[in-house]
Amino acid sequence: MTIRYKNNGRYAYQTKNIWNKEKKKYQTKWTYLGKTTPTGTFKKAHTKQEKLCLNYGDTHTLNTYCEKSNLKTLLQNTHGNTTNQILTLTFYKLTQQGAMQHAQTWLEGNYANQLYKDTDLSTQKITKLLKHIGNEHLHREFFKQYLQKTYKKQGIIIDSTALPNNISFPLTTFGHHDGKIEKETKLLMVVDKETKNPLYFRYMAGNIVDVSTLKNTVKELSLMGVSVDNSLIDAGYCSEDNLAHLYEEKISFLTRLPAGRKLFSELVSKTVSTLQSPGNAVFFGDRVLYIEKVPIVLYEKFGAFAYVCCDISRRAQETVKLLKTAKEDKLSDVEVSERLGRLGVFVLLSSMDVGVSEVLSLYYLRGVVEEIFKVSKCCVDLLPLRVHGEEAFRGVLFLNFLAVVLYRGFQAVLPVGVSVESALLVLRNWICKVFDDGTILPAEPTKKQRLILEAIENTVGKF
Repeated sequence: MTIRYKNNGRYAYQTKNIWNKEKKKYQTKWTYLGKTTPTGTFKKAHTKQEKLCLNYGDTHTLNTYCEKSNLKTLLQNTHGNTTNQILTLTFYKLTQQGAMQHAQTWLEGNYANQLYKDTDLSTQKITKLLKHIGNEHLHREFFKQYLQKTYKKQGIIIDSTALPNNISFPLTTFGHHDGKIEKETKLLMVVDKETKNPLYFRYMAGNIVDVSTLKNTVKELSLMGVSVDNSLIDAGYCSEDNLAHLYEEKISFLTRLPAGRKLFSELVSKTVSTLQSPGNAVFFGDRVLYIEKVPIVLYEKFGAFAYVCCDISRRAQETVKLLKTAKEDKLSDVEVSERLGRLGVFVLLSSMDVGVSEVLSLYYLRGVVEEIFKVSKCCVDLLPLRVHGEEAFRGVLFLNFLAVVLYRGFQAVLPVGVSVESALLVLRNWICKVFDDGTILPAEPTKKQRLILEAIENTVGKF
């Protein structure tokens, strides 16, 4: 052993003379042993060996969002030691968008296996997890805490969608939507009108019509401590029973009046000569509409306001179509005139006195729910449904709800012009090395990766 001195330090080396055949002489090979201590011993040096190279940035950034927004803490409060498995599977649905049977393969090549050690995403474990998180008690406990922390008390939006499936259980029945009859289950979503974030979901058999679900939805929210004072509901919920219930509960509303109702015909006839006057013109984005506000009494006891609207562009297109087919359908002049009066016309009902220039902006907030359903079905692979039993089904819907919440929250804090999908693709290329002692060494982030991470660090909201 040889001691070398450098910068007031003592460093131990092992030396060995090796014969060099080419140079025909001995050469000394030096092997570093470590820095010596005052007692004469030395600390042995350890060379760390690279063990793995993993996709890093997407999972790291999503996890950062979950921690900073306290979504992870909320899950830990209600789901305890299954939180890591839930988040890992949620990250998989957001970043990979594939069947859950491939989740374990994804996990083996992703930083998630180091972030959440001992997580198992094999098919059997996922099935067990879905049944666990589908437990009714856990479901209600989570939403009680989630709603208290997220609802801004500025009103809700309610809408539903069909989930076609062939699961053999009572919730799958023949239902009608978009002109088709098929086996399905209904998914109802409640959205915060201010933040545009999902608040709650319900599900029911496919043959249950929307109009019969509103009362129970409002009641469930009330039982979980959510006091609703105004709502934006789809035309499918517009009925005398539902609107009367909203009046009794002192919940103001805005909805569209279905065209088949008697009140619709009466309002169109009443405004036919005055609706298309210059004073009723309203600009909404690139569209121009005529809107006339009419005070009415609903069901002979409730004061309300009807907004008779005529979309000029849509009216023109439908008029051309009607006149082209009138002769083929052998319509009389009277029938053509009656139909012309309704083309491009729709009616909004409100218990509130909303300004004519504001009513469309308020009503079209409904599009937020459609976007959420699109995210559910297209971006986080809610369909096709491949489970059995109500608990597992509820578990799938809960996992989908979490993925949508994370997607919407992540979307809100990204730099302008960057979509969630493109951000996750950019971040996926940010890799890390794992050494045999457990050390994680991420590569230097690119400019795009750094900007996304900084956006999460600086602007994320709190649950």
